[in-house]
Amino acid sequence: MSRYKNGNPKRQSKFICLHCMKENMLVTGIQRKQQREKGHVKDLYCLRCGFVTKNEEVRYCDSYDEIFELAKIKRENYYTDNYERESEVV
Repeated sequence: MSRYKNGNPKRQSKFICLHCMKENMLVTGIQRKQQREKGHVKDLYCLRCGFVTKNEEVRYCDSYDEIFELAKIKRENYYTDNYERESEVV
């Protein structure tokens, strides 16, 4: 029997909120017994937005930058407004 009941803690997923395009800190560290497909989208509450939004999963084996670029494309399917990055705000 494995000593990790809910999966390996070193294999934690992170999520990018597709509404504000920031990392969703509410669900950082979800462990999975079985890995989801690349680009998995989940409905989760976002602390920044204050409501349930679509979130793209970043698996432990994925490049954050690569998934972020895919998330920008997927975002167009769910949200029509433009998001502002912190680096663009003056």
